[in-house]
Amino acid sequence: MTKLSFRSLTRTARLMVVVGGTAALSACATLSSEIAPMPGTLEPIHGAAFTDDLAIVRVTSNGCTTKSDLVPYLTRARDFSILTVRRLNEDQCNNPMPDGLEVQWTFEELGLPHGTAVTVNNPFRLKDVVVQGRGRSS
Repeated sequence: MTKLSFRSLTRTARLMVVVGGTAALSACATLSSEIAPMPGTLEPIHGAAFTDDLAIVRVTSNGCTTKSDLVPYLTRARDFSILTVRRLNEDQCNNPMPDGLEVQWTFEELGLPHGTAVTVNNPFRLKDVVVQGRGRSS
């Protein structure tokens, strides 16, 4: 039986292994994002805070944004949950709120047990700059 190692492959064969592996991994990422599409658009946030039983998020508002315009989605990680806020309805008003609008969800509303560790997946908006985090965006 002949034993092959990565080093024993020709340069072209090694390149094909790397490219093939990368394509396979990107296909998995594509499939996972298509399995559970979320409606609306990913909402850049001004800030987020979490207590033992409350999620607080500050979003941009032109004067008409309400809590019902935003939908919180939760995904579970090892020992914490990840909150992603999506905007369903665009705020078309012309009365911008400089500090944005604070929206709160209780852990009961989110279906989370008291004291669950939570992080946020949304990009942060600092003044007129949007800072992307490491979370997925779609």
